[in-house]
Amino acid sequence: MYKSLLKGYIENLKKEDIIKYIGKNNYQVSDKEIDTIYFYIKNYWEDILDNKKEIWEKISQDVSPNTFLQIQNLYQKYKKYIG
Repeated sequence: MYKSLLKGYIENLKKEDIIKYIGKNNYQVSDKEIDTIYFYIKNYWEDILDNKKEIWEKISQDVSPNTFLQIQNLYQKYKKYIG
């Protein structure tokens, strides 16, 4: 059930939504990293949700160490709500 809800949300997700979330939470993320985050969410959300090591390795290579740590922290924070 959660996957279908999440899929619907991600299908409607816009890059501006990510920018707003980052701004509201005072994260320091470059424009390039925003593009990268958006790309991975839109194209690999199921791999991220399933915590696949390969996708985390790719993300870690494409963003700064600080941004990667923030992404991992957010994953840990919200994964309990998704099951």
